[in-house]
Amino acid sequence: MSDERPFSAEEDAQINGGAFDARRFSAIVGHYGHSGAIGFDYVGHGDDWFEAALPWREELVGVPETGLLASGAIVSLIDLAAGISVWVKQGEFRPLVTLDLRIDYLRPARKHVTVFARCRCIKITRSVSFVEGVAHVGDRDDPIARAALTFMTT
Repeated sequence: MSDERPFSAEEDAQINGGAFDARRFSAIVGHYGHSGAIGFDYVGHGDDWFEAALPWREELVGVPETGLLASGAIVSLIDLAAGISVWVKQGEFRPLVTLDLRIDYLRPARKHVTVFARCRCIKITRSVSFVEGVAHVGDRDDPIARAALTFMTT
């Protein structure tokens, strides 16, 4: 394990101090760990929601014969967008742990199509946050999956 910090002191202050900046946070974590490996892109955010995109890439395909994205890549995208929606709503970065993640797949994403995840934090208690979300391919009203997540603040 490297002693090198993944974030500079300036980046650390941006994440941990002051108001949470979802766009800046996405740019930073998009280069590290699992988030960097799946290659998500920032799409937008509001007071209680966050949206990210997962461009189709060959290495994210689950079954080569179909060309469909692996469900794990979509789960990761939704989990990421949901967690960031909590930080957006609370206005600060605080470590979270996913307690429960339920995804109902409605249909597969098509080959060579970008998948989007839009999640909204619907409630924050002292220690648990509740999020709802959808994965879609361009039309939020026609999702490929629906999700419900809970997070514990550590």
